[in-house]
Amino acid sequence: MMDVSEFSWHDELSLGHQSMDDMHQEFVVCVHALLTASDGHLRHALDAFAEHAHRHFGEEDASMRETAYGSTGCHIDEHAAVMKSIDEVRERLDKGHTQVVRAFAHALMDWFPEHVRVMDQGLARWLIQRRLGASPIVIRRRSRATATAL
Repeated sequence: MMDVSEFSWHDELSLGHQSMDDMHQEFVVCVHALLTASDGHLRHALDAFAEHAHRHFGEEDASMRETAYGSTGCHIDEHAAVMKSIDEVRERLDKGHTQVVRAFAHALMDWFPEHVRVMDQGLARWLIQRRLGASPIVIRRRSRATATAL
């Protein structure tokens, strides 16, 4: 599991698709709020994340359906699972279980980078190819680990 301080926006999450990258940056901010909110502000942070996720996943799902993206089913299923989890977490929070919100946020921290790398990267390429006829070029800074290995 990642340390809370390790969950922030970084170049490796960039896809080269501006609206998706903007939405993903907002996702990171919302999850960070879930991780750091006081118990009294957890409901607000969870509601803000739910609103974001509904809009974020809705836009991606619509893009996949509208463009007949080949990997739509699995990708949409992952989004639906997160949305279902939000409802379950909200129910537990309503019963006073604040720790479930932070556990959910940690699960999102673990899930999100892989989802971006596996699911969203393919979608971004597909959308850009349809619009421009070519794959995106993403320029990333070298991570410290990569720079040290060289």
